Amino acid sequence: MPTISSISKRSWARRVAPLPTLQQLNELRGLATNFDEGLSRFFVMRATTRFALALSLAAALASECAPAWAAQPYEGFWASTKKDCRDQDSANRMSIEGGNRLYWYETRCRASEITADGKLGWKMKLACEGEGEKYRSNPRVSIAADGRLVMDNSPVGQGKRQTYVRCEIAKKR
Repeated sequence: MPTISSISKRSWARRVAPLPTLQQLNELRGLATNFDEGLSRFFVMRATTRFALALSLAAALASECAPAWAAQPYEGFWASTKKDCRDQDSANRMSIEGGNRLYWYETRCRASEITADGKLGWKMKLACEGEGEKYRSNPRVSIAADGRLVMDNSPVGQGKRQTYVRCEIAKKR
């Protein structure tokens, strides 16, 4: 094995990486600066894109959930009598949720269109499902002066006109 003293300066410099010159260091610093700028642009662009995507997703969800945020006067739990309000299994009980979903004992409907019909009246186009059948219904829902919910052309019930009282549901603690 050769000793350090026996190796000439030239061959030593070839075997061991030489120290970079000042010019080489400046070039490397320029590359590093360009790399850092490119990398920061990449991450800033990604952050901007992610923010725009999140913002558009939030807007889409807000438009879908808007009826739930602005509760309609007809939303809530309703029953034919106050006694039916207390019976959770009553066939005479219903709920209207999210502004466009109506539920009865064995029937559920979703409103595709709801249009105002007077100050406290609405016409609905419902797609319903119950007791193994699918059908459509076009009821008119209104809130009477005494606070009752009146449903003309109801998709359920013995008669085509159903009246309901609002149920006060105790909140769970």
